[in-house]
Amino acid sequence: MSAGNAMHTLFKRILCRLILPVAACQLACMSPAHAATDCSLLLDLDIAEVQIQQAELIAKPAPHCKATGVIGRNIGFSVWLPHAWNGRFVMGGAGGFVRPEDNHALRLLGDSVITRGFATASTDTGHTGGGQESSWALNDLEAIVNYGHLGMHRAVVASKAVINRYYAQRIGKSFFFGCSNGGRQALHEAQRYPGDFDGIVAGAPALNWTGNAGAFVNIVQHMLPDPSNLGTALVTPDDRRLLRDAIETQCDALDGLRDGILHDPNACKFDAATLQCDVHQTSGCLSKQKIAAIQSVYQGPKHSGGPLFFGFPFGAEDVNVNGWGSWLTDGPPEGGVNAAFNFGVGIMRNFVYHDPNWDYTTYDWERFRRDVEPVANVLNADNPDLSAFRAQGGKLLMYHGWADVALTAHMSTDYVDRVYATDSNARADVRLFMMPGVLHCYNGRGPSVVDWLQVLESWHDDGRPPQHLAARYPDREGARKLCAWPAQARYQGGDRDTPDAYTCK
Repeated sequence: MSAGNAMHTLFKRILCRLILPVAACQLACMSPAHAATDCSLLLDLDIAEVQIQQAELIAKPAPHCKATGVIGRNIGFSVWLPHAWNGRFVMGGAGGFVRPEDNHALRLLGDSVITRGFATASTDTGHTGGGQESSWALNDLEAIVNYGHLGMHRAVVASKAVINRYYAQRIGKSFFFGCSNGGRQALHEAQRYPGDFDGIVAGAPALNWTGNAGAFVNIVQHMLPDPSNLGTALVTPDDRRLLRDAIETQCDALDGLRDGILHDPNACKFDAATLQCDVHQTSGCLSKQKIAAIQSVYQGPKHSGGPLFFGFPFGAEDVNVNGWGSWLTDGPPEGGVNAAFNFGVGIMRNFVYHDPNWDYTTYDWERFRRDVEPVANVLNADNPDLSAFRAQGGKLLMYHGWADVALTAHMSTDYVDRVYATDSNARADVRLFMMPGVLHCYNGRGPSVVDWLQVLESWHDDGRPPQHLAARYPDREGARKLCAWPAQARYQGGDRDTPDAYTCK
């Protein structure tokens, strides 16, 4: 280095330290390549109400730094910062009642997020616990508000600040990716904090959390009528196979294919009551009580004024993992209570009544809407007015599996219909893709693999809303066409596992 260059560098460093905080000075006074690889600098970032507690270098799937810290008193967050940053950011949502570092961008999209150069982040929204455990909400209204929407927004603001300071460069575009509760978080961002993101992917969103909790409690009342025996559901695996066979016999071929996939479950008019035993039957049929339990799934909870919430479409009756088995009847393969109990009764006990001994068996459904209203205002993300988000160029991409028995697909189709009814021009900025035969967020008999982030990124970059997509199978070769709601893919003939065999109508 020449004497002149050395003096220039020294003067720059002295001036920098006089006018900038230490960490910002370090970033401004070194090359961008160095700034994007020295993870220790993250520990010195000076950001209001943010403390970075740990920074580490990780080599795979591509070199990146990972920072973990806390916002305010107790909102934990993590940020992944690739050395070869592409200038963009994708926030990951978190499922269920949120467990630490459940970054959906990484968990559901995989290594490509890091290898393509996206900075990404996640948050626990202010509490620690398992994905189906909600005791942290008991008598803690601050924790409920943070979980509802505020904790995610604060983590977004903090993560953006970390990224901008670390790279000494402002983020070019910001995206959100989440499914299930992460999809609910995604919609809250669009509705409550429209300036946070340029584009959002909301998969199978729990947009009406309290309504879906009501559906779960109704199912639990019928499937687990004895609260002292929560491990044994009234409807058995054999019952579920009998039910599924009857549904497929009547409805599988309605779409022109016998493949175990209902392309449009709404077209299926199967009545579970046709399986009820008569006085002479002893096998191949179901009791009146079991029929009532099955109908509680399809019909949803009711009160004297009519339905309180949607039921579930036909689908996944004979599926154990991520189907009726783990969600509605038998519980997880390793044992324990089903997810409907954990989420439905959990919300009523810990969010609504703040009573860990609340009894689901005697619940009076006439009270439901009044009881859940206060917490619904915090949890639910069902406002169809997306004008503020759309006005700043925002794009919302939604998807939902028709065979989802965790969060009813009717919730998503109803929401998008209401968005379009609020403003017909919203079709240019809001798209929903329904996925036949797909379970909650992924897998199932239908093709479920789509690079949703790539679709969103391309849409936001070129401005052309997607009319149809190709979805691949997760476990074998082949793909099928998905159509933007309300259009449905119709089989036209040929190889059923190629998108060209379908048209959108």
